[in-house]
Amino acid sequence: MANYPDSIDKITKARLRLSAFGSVFSIALTMFFIGALAFFAFFSTRYLHNLSQKIEMEVLFYSDVKEADIVSLEQKIKLKPYIASSRVSSKEENTRNAIKIIGSNYTDIIENPLNASIIISVMPAYANSDSLNKISKELKRNEIVQDVDYPDFIVKSVSNNFRKIQWIILAVSAVFMFITMLLIANCIRLNIYAKRFNIKSMLLVGATPKFVRKPFVTKSLLQGIWGGIIAILLIATLLYFGNRAMPEFIDFSEMTYIAFILGGILLFSILFTIFISSISVNRYIRINDERLYL
Repeated sequence: MANYPDSIDKITKARLRLSAFGSVFSIALTMFFIGALAFFAFFSTRYLHNLSQKIEMEVLFYSDVKEADIVSLEQKIKLKPYIASSRVSSKEENTRNAIKIIGSNYTDIIENPLNASIIISVMPAYANSDSLNKISKELKRNEIVQDVDYPDFIVKSVSNNFRKIQWIILAVSAVFMFITMLLIANCIRLNIYAKRFNIKSMLLVGATPKFVRKPFVTKSLLQGIWGGIIAILLIATLLYFGNRAMPEFIDFSEMTYIAFILGGILLFSILFTIFISSISVNRYIRINDERLYL
């Protein structure tokens, strides 16, 4: 807490402390809001990214194709640059899955038409309808491949929604970030505006602009640090409870990126408050005496 001269009465001291607390609180809330938007954008992108990785393609084969040939083809497929993972699903495994879906053992009635298949997952960059269609056509050129199955409707839905959500998040974040930055700027400017006569008095007695600017910049630096720290604590609390409620959405597996965003919030809080404070002080250093009363 700042120390003030004894000549300043208690009410004035309380007002000054309340003003400093109000500035820190405003900065903290603004940084919290910006940080919450940043993390929402980050986790939304990661969630859709992980969702796209769960989309699988199944390469189906004719019933007379030997499983050794299927295994050999799988070894060739996994070397393709667009493949994230691949595995062979045996004839027995496919039969068990089919029986579960149908609800009865169809092999008692008809000859089993199923064969082994290859289950592949593609790289995120290829998890879109156009790329999957090209991959499907390439795989079908193999003589032993009967068909390639994948959820085309789901792929198109995820791909389209991914782009829309990204643009919406970007637009909303940009608008609210601009608004919150204006709120911080106005709060700092009002505090400096209240001291405009002190600035002019210091200049009249021979103080240099650098000397006048220093206490305001130092005060803004401290307010930016405290505001950023409080915002980080609030965001960390929000992330903790959010992870407990929605662990599939708020995932702590990427702690490096989370720490980077939190550090960026603190750095932005410091740099922005210093920047606005310097601009505001410079304005009243250069202002004409007549405009001090406006």
